[in-house]
Amino acid sequence: MLRVRRDREVGTLGMNRPSEVALAYPSPYRAGMSSLGFQTLYRILHEQGIGAHRAFLPDAWEPMALPWPQPRRQILTYEAERPLSSYRVIGLSMAYELEITGVIRLLEGAGIPLLAADRREHDPIVIAGGPLTFSNPSILLPFVDVLLSGECEELLPVTLDAILAIPGRRAAIDAAAARDHAITGEIEPGLWHELPEPAKAPLERLPARSVIITPDTELADMFLVEPERGCSRKCSFCVMRVSTNGGMRLLPMATPLGLVPDHARKVGLVGAAVTDHPELEDLVAALVDSGRAVSISSLRADRLTPRFLHDMQRSGHRTITVASDGISERMRLILERKIKEEHLVRAANLIHEHGFHRMKIYEMMGAPGETDADADELVRLALEIAKIQRLVLTFSTFVAKRNTPLDGQPFMGVKPAEERLRRIRDGLRGKVEMRPQSPKWAQIEYFLAQGGPEAGHAAIRAVHAGARYADWLRAFAEAPASRRPLKFGDEAAWARRKGKAAERRPGALTVLGG
Repeated sequence: MLRVRRDREVGTLGMNRPSEVALAYPSPYRAGMSSLGFQTLYRILHEQGIGAHRAFLPDAWEPMALPWPQPRRQILTYEAERPLSSYRVIGLSMAYELEITGVIRLLEGAGIPLLAADRREHDPIVIAGGPLTFSNPSILLPFVDVLLSGECEELLPVTLDAILAIPGRRAAIDAAAARDHAITGEIEPGLWHELPEPAKAPLERLPARSVIITPDTELADMFLVEPERGCSRKCSFCVMRVSTNGGMRLLPMATPLGLVPDHARKVGLVGAAVTDHPELEDLVAALVDSGRAVSISSLRADRLTPRFLHDMQRSGHRTITVASDGISERMRLILERKIKEEHLVRAANLIHEHGFHRMKIYEMMGAPGETDADADELVRLALEIAKIQRLVLTFSTFVAKRNTPLDGQPFMGVKPAEERLRRIRDGLRGKVEMRPQSPKWAQIEYFLAQGGPEAGHAAIRAVHAGARYADWLRAFAEAPASRRPLKFGDEAAWARRKGKAAERRPGALTVLGG
């Protein structure tokens, strides 16, 4: 399968080039090669002369519930067909909390000592980063020798230079962790450090863009590029809000347009707030006029225009997806989402007028203060929209994240979440399609998002037990109380408050009605 996939790639680097660095993704190939950050760092390391080979979680090890341990196997890199365990440095990229399961299976299954504290002189040095570092990467600390925080376009090459220049393992780890935005992991039992402020990539490193195009990914045969980075908005639940990493950095339309290779027939525009780009309409039109299909990572209902939808329809799209998040006008106001009912209704009319097959709305239920009355408002609005345009509602359950104003808020509970979904489904009477994500796995994500290094150790127990939902509950019930280190942003802001201003609802592993 490795060779079949590799032979279908266009743009593969380093096939005849040795490297002591392997970039490993803790999800299968189709997910890892859809990661813009993973592809960008792979490209940059080759441009910098360091080089890198790629490895991924075996497909068979993806299911959340899986008897473990499975027999160890050689996890080979795509460029060299060399065992992952034979590299001097392994770079892990982690996007979200539940990928910790893949981290454990990838390292342990490949024969690499799972805990950083158990590795010896000739074991690989494991470094890690990725989108999770903008929120709470504490769960990674037991497994990594060095943690890199934030945007790594500049940080990763200089860190690898420091490691590769020093022959001794511990000396190389210390040299890497001495840099800004980096710390050692739990290289000694119980030893861990305050999480560092995320790095910010210099403008000359932007935009992120893919280098390999392949049919074997979630985004088949698509070239990915960002027209902007960050977000200027203040949605209180979102990790990538304006305060996270300096707001929104816009790139002129000509920059991403000029990077699209001639052989790319599909282009994905990726970013936290793509529809806020002032030249988005012109960019999409230019891409479609060149004969390419266009996909966009996120759409705001209040930013849709007739011209934009016309070009998206020409591009071959049949579904338009927008985010509502809060399930009522009141909740969207509380969450500072600033999407109104009138925006959603207007979007439905525009989507219908331009001949799309369906409208999909992303909803987030269970945010603090939500009631059944908010669910009933959603039902009313959804039935109204369904008279205009065929409608699909997707649901996630709110998970409080570190470095947001809602950090520490409790999880609504699995049973209340299931009851609310049932109330909405009954109210829609089959006239609107519903696609809910499991509240059970949202609860596990909450435990991981709100925990510290002890949550990483709990994850080991859960995975070894089979990683079923009950295994996770048992593992967290046995975990010690969370020791939450201060970090950049809102967490530090809370620490500076005094008296009543410092009060907030306790949330470390609190579950209501679960």
